[in-house]
Amino acid sequence: MELSQAALTVAMFVLSAITSGLVAFLIFLFQRTASNERDLMQHKLDAAEKYAHKNEINDLAGRLERKIEDLFKQIYESRK
Repeated sequence: MELSQAALTVAMFVLSAITSGLVAFLIFLFQRTASNERDLMQHKLDAAEKYAHKNEINDLAGRLERKIEDLFKQIYESRK
């Protein structure tokens, strides 16, 4: 079975169009993935700078507890 020159030309055109479309889609996909990774890293950095960490909250709670205990001791000693 032989294909005519016109059929081969059309087949090559269709295959090259599909290949070009796939390459363009892959390039877009990789660029989008890289952009999303940069955005995610920036978000993680912003969150780390903006919000308190668990150990910082625990330190704050410990200091607050010590201050309250000192205050109650002062009140108790002033009533003696």
